[in-house]
Amino acid sequence: MIQENQNLAPHASPLSYIASRALALLRGIQIKRRERSLRVCETLPLGEKRFLAVVECERQRFLLAVTGQSISLLQKLQPEENRASGPEESPCP
Repeated sequence: MIQENQNLAPHASPLSYIASRALALLRGIQIKRRERSLRVCETLPLGEKRFLAVVECERQRFLLAVTGQSISLLQKLQPEENRASGPEESPCP
């Protein structure tokens, strides 16, 4: 016959004990998100399967034209701090 753990409360089952220990372990785990080097900052649809996109890659921004068959670089954009004063824009999320 299997002996029950002496640390268990009389009403607790082994399954609830295991579940509570697993939750305690998971609470102590820190999940680190990897910093991504490529982000889509903004898109503008132009019609069926066509759009413009501002993409940031390693702190450089690019304007891309995207279709169902191709992606074209239209322009490398100025860094945020060097751009001419204009309407306030939020940085890439």
